[in-house]
Amino acid sequence: MNKFVLLPLFLFLFITAKAQDKIISIKLDTIHCEIVSICNDRIFYELKKDDGSIAGKSISLSQVSEYLTSDQSREKSKMGKQESSKPDKPLCLGLNAGWSTMPWYLDNYEALSALPDYYNKLETGIHINASAHYLFNSFLGLGVEYSFFETSSSGSIPSEYYPSAFLISSEEYHLYANYLGASILFQQHPDAQQKFVISESLSAGVMFFRMEYQHVYPSPGVIQSTSYTDITNNMLLTGNSFSAKVGLTAEYRLSEAVSVGLGGSFIWSLLKKASLESKGTDSSNYSVNDQELSDAMKLSRIDYSFVLRYYF
Repeated sequence: MNKFVLLPLFLFLFITAKAQDKIISIKLDTIHCEIVSICNDRIFYELKKDDGSIAGKSISLSQVSEYLTSDQSREKSKMGKQESSKPDKPLCLGLNAGWSTMPWYLDNYEALSALPDYYNKLETGIHINASAHYLFNSFLGLGVEYSFFETSSSGSIPSEYYPSAFLISSEEYHLYANYLGASILFQQHPDAQQKFVISESLSAGVMFFRMEYQHVYPSPGVIQSTSYTDITNNMLLTGNSFSAKVGLTAEYRLSEAVSVGLGGSFIWSLLKKASLESKGTDSSNYSVNDQELSDAMKLSRIDYSFVLRYYF
């Protein structure tokens, strides 16, 4: 008789235990609770405290590996499901900085072997890249990118003006390149915890190029005079061209809002037209606007960067 009395009690306890919902996070933490509702991006649930009171809580679907409800089979929060929902922090700001090289810049210079060594410094420089993207889901975003590049070089070479008479002429270069374009951002998360992020970007826009050049050399009449003055010639070359950019980064999420990593990018640019303005202390002036260049300037470069991203 006692067995029949206890049987309903065991059945009730068994059904109650089985009816409890379960949420497993991407960090493999298990939450025993009662799931109240599930929307596009969050799970709302109730958690019973030690004192018997009920606390209402919620968790983002992007942080859920799988969940089990009392009235249905286990549901996995698959990558496809996560990627189809809008992230909690859809705005992504990126900042990259590092070293750059333009290995094709000097290709069009004649008698390359005769160029002074300081010209080679123009092939390397520093860059700062900034980007802003809106993430429609965890793998796709649209936005804009800006990139700034700077390099400079200076040096002097002796010139023979008369047998056994050598005088020094000097040169100074400053190169600036600003890129602005629309951008598509792709992100992949190779691990279940989504701590590691691989980001690829494709961008197309405009390159704004500026070169400042100064040449200081002795006056042509130096041979006929016991004293002479230097002539300074300042030149400014500017131009715009269509440009394209591809990038790849590997990052680690320090938190939901911040990730850091390393990356590289390639910017393609070919300057075919430019404007030139030249002024000298000897009153020699010259200018030309939007002139077709006989040989296009190869401004393509490779960037190596430290990467910082902020999500909000």
